[in-house]
Amino acid sequence: MPRPAPAADWPFETPQERILRLERRVAELQADQSRLTGTIDLLRDREELLSLAMRGPNEGLWDWNPITKDLYLSARLLSILGFGSNELRTTTHEWLKIVHPDDRGPYERAVSGHLKGATGHFEHAYRVADHAGNWRWVLARGLALRGADGRAYRMVGSIGDVTELKRRENDLRASEARFRSLVQTAGGIILVLDADGVVAEANREAERAFALPAGGAVGRTWRDLIPEQQGGPFAYQLVAAMTGMEIRNFEHAWSDRDGVERVVLWNMNRMPEAEGVASAIVCVGQDITRRKRAELALREAHDELEARVGARTAELSQEVQERRRAEEALLAAKEQAELANRAKSDFLANMSHELRTPLNAVIGFASMIHRELVGPVGTPRYAEYGGLIVASGEHLLAVINDILDIAKVEAGKFEIYPQPVDARDAVASSVQLIRGRAGESGVQLSVQVAEDTPPVLADPVRLKQILINLLSNAVKFTPAGGRVELRARRDGDWGLIEVADTGIGMSQEGIAVALQPFGQVDSQLARRHGGTGLGLPLARSFVDLMRGTLSIDSVEGRGTTVRVRLPAAG
Repeated sequence: MPRPAPAADWPFETPQERILRLERRVAELQADQSRLTGTIDLLRDREELLSLAMRGPNEGLWDWNPITKDLYLSARLLSILGFGSNELRTTTHEWLKIVHPDDRGPYERAVSGHLKGATGHFEHAYRVADHAGNWRWVLARGLALRGADGRAYRMVGSIGDVTELKRRENDLRASEARFRSLVQTAGGIILVLDADGVVAEANREAERAFALPAGGAVGRTWRDLIPEQQGGPFAYQLVAAMTGMEIRNFEHAWSDRDGVERVVLWNMNRMPEAEGVASAIVCVGQDITRRKRAELALREAHDELEARVGARTAELSQEVQERRRAEEALLAAKEQAELANRAKSDFLANMSHELRTPLNAVIGFASMIHRELVGPVGTPRYAEYGGLIVASGEHLLAVINDILDIAKVEAGKFEIYPQPVDARDAVASSVQLIRGRAGESGVQLSVQVAEDTPPVLADPVRLKQILINLLSNAVKFTPAGGRVELRARRDGDWGLIEVADTGIGMSQEGIAVALQPFGQVDSQLARRHGGTGLGLPLARSFVDLMRGTLSIDSVEGRGTTVRVRLPAAG
């Protein structure tokens, strides 16, 4: 407002007019003061509004002169970076010092581009160091003021802290990368179809399954991948999934371009709509073509196996019936054999008894003739014949007695009366009977009885019979000049008696034959040495009945050792 003219400008002004003029001037000044106060209040309100607006998005103001490089930073901006709350006037050079080295180049290029008019509005995110030295992401926005020549003479804007937003973006980007990696490496087919059935996303397995190059599935409709007639099962399931129904384990079969049937097990679900993202259907499939073929082959193999099992069952049934008939025949034969064996044993027992009675008479009368008990026979040769009759009869009686014993053992009628027996007495009496025969054969007979030889639980008569049979066999089958040893000692809880010779010996097959009743290892040897082959079988049977064991070690041409173990009586 122009200042009023001095009083001299109004020479003809009366005092009253001057007073009125001054009063008007005072009123004008008061009106100006009122307007100025309102403007100040309005500015203060605008400043508070601007401050609130900056605090809301956590932003501060800056003002930069691109010509002088002077930079003004508001207190709010400084507080965001952890500095004091006072306003700061600095330079572009000082501000660049706190910008991350990797971000300085892009930042300067963005500012330069805006100053040159390449962008209508400046906006750039970069990192700066806060007061503690930590890097924080900031988003700078601004606008350049230009003169008539288009040159920027001032640039103002704001800076906001977007560190947390960047962290969330990075986390989201990493999560999306992990998700896409999982999708791409998944072993199943994954398709994302939009509302029109167009493939929006597909993983590598889907591309392999449909024989497409990388990225070749996106943009195609699902009908380009899966040939199907209108209203087919896959389309029906898609419609159901679009309505919100969850499709589980939908088995879909079709023929590919080469005419090969494919079978895929599908699961479908609708993705909910999001802001800016349309609804879509996620289809996850597993190619089970090989599994279905394997199931079919397995079913065919199962049917074939069932047929073969049925046929084999029929064959086995026939075999079982034949085997049952054979078993019945065998059982009948066994019963017949047992009956025959019992009849044989009874026959042998009866015949042995019938033979012994007259044989005893023959032996008795022959002995009387041999000894001329009634009177002289007249001719000495008759007496000699009587002695031969006695010897032959006694031998025949011994054979008959052995046969009778074998028959009783096989019939289970042989009785044993075990009692404590002094093994030394049994050894001594048995050796006494055999020593003369050994001397006649030129065989050396020795006895070794240890002092710790215990009494044994045995039938004394049968024990003596066992030892005589073993010694007789040893002397019989040992050539002249050989030797036979009888040894007795304790063997733990057993009494051990061994008969060893240096005779002709036997093979393992010969031992098995010799242990059978009437078994002869060599018929030529039997004729040369005589015998019925009952000695060893009887000895083993007697040892078994006395709860002992009999074992044979023999080597052809080197001799035989027979070991008899009987329970010790003490």
